[in-house]
Amino acid sequence: MENLLAIGILALVYALIVSERVHRTTAVLLGVVLTLGLGILTIEEAVAFVDWEALGLIFGMFILVAALTASGFFRWIGLHALRAARFRPPRIFLLFAALAALLAAFMDSITVLIFMASLALEVCALLRLPPTPFLLGLITSANIGGSATMVGDPPNVVIGTSLGFGFLDFVMNTGPIAIIAFILNAGFFYLYYRKTAFRRGSIEEEVLLQEHGELDPFSAVKDVRLMRIALLVFAFTVTLLVAHQLLDLVVAFVALLGATLVLMLGGKDMPELVEKIDWHTLLFLGGLFVVVAGLERTRVLHDAAQALGGFAGGNIALLLTLILWASALLSMLLDNIPFAAAMVPIIREISIGQGIALPPLAWSLALGADIGGNATPIGASANVVGLAVAEKGGVHVTWSEYMKVAFPAMLLCIAAANLYLILRYA
Repeated sequence: MENLLAIGILALVYALIVSERVHRTTAVLLGVVLTLGLGILTIEEAVAFVDWEALGLIFGMFILVAALTASGFFRWIGLHALRAARFRPPRIFLLFAALAALLAAFMDSITVLIFMASLALEVCALLRLPPTPFLLGLITSANIGGSATMVGDPPNVVIGTSLGFGFLDFVMNTGPIAIIAFILNAGFFYLYYRKTAFRRGSIEEEVLLQEHGELDPFSAVKDVRLMRIALLVFAFTVTLLVAHQLLDLVVAFVALLGATLVLMLGGKDMPELVEKIDWHTLLFLGGLFVVVAGLERTRVLHDAAQALGGFAGGNIALLLTLILWASALLSMLLDNIPFAAAMVPIIREISIGQGIALPPLAWSLALGADIGGNATPIGASANVVGLAVAEKGGVHVTWSEYMKVAFPAMLLCIAAANLYLILRYA
């Protein structure tokens, strides 16, 4: 009976999230209440199942990114990229996409997209360019860039902290294919839009610079002192994250140390940053751990792992392919964070039951969830936020507009990831 209840609760939570009838955090909190109220877990068990290391890491990074945001860092670096591109549309597209991927590898992709998408809308209006290609390029590049590191995408945080992988483990294993996927994705977008979107009117660069002084990067800086402090602390934090296994440090401690330093050194207004961070995501993840724990406690996930492992028959290449493509295709329609959280116990069980090394299974799950989320407007939180920014700016992107380019680009990237995983680990 408990098995059916646990499955029903997770199905209800997923249905509410996909239907968007209620906020996803509300849906998960309902799942927590049902899990506890129906006796599937006790409160003590629920607290024990929450991955506090993941929540601490995300909270600390949120504080650091909030400090950079308050200083004007994102617009400053975006305008530098615009200047470097010399106002030429193909260069702007490639530089903005590369910048989004790079930033999203080390910080919250949602914040990156809020500012990069706003800047892209402004630039497209200035150069009389269609904004959709630039927006979609930013969204897909941010998700791909986030797959390169442990802190880039929330699914990676969940996978890394739950299974004991560190920052360098992701960089060395998902990093190479993230670079390849970025090149393939950017190349696909460029070829697709080359003749229709990357042309502007005959506006000379000098005229643009003279008439739009607000495009001076330094005009975007709101607080020079805060930006210097935040960048130094951020660099220090990333350095410790890279070396945390050598120094025997917990990643949550590193992120919280960085957050504490920036709050102490940033000035008297810094405590206000705590009010501005994304508490919804933290509550969502915390509740999600409890709902998934209900399934794990009732052995439902163990049975699912046995079935998947039995189908693969111990064939590592087939198993990696199944996990990768299932993760990618399901992440198209389901938010990739709850999907990754539900899959972590399954791949752990497969590793134990089949005697297969756990790391390759984890990399398949991470790449599938991160890159697969690119295919639809709801595949990842970053997609939803990026398109919401566009909507506020008067640009509506339909599902068909989005998927006709993002879906084939995702298939291309996942196919490359599949080949990479088989050649390296099978």
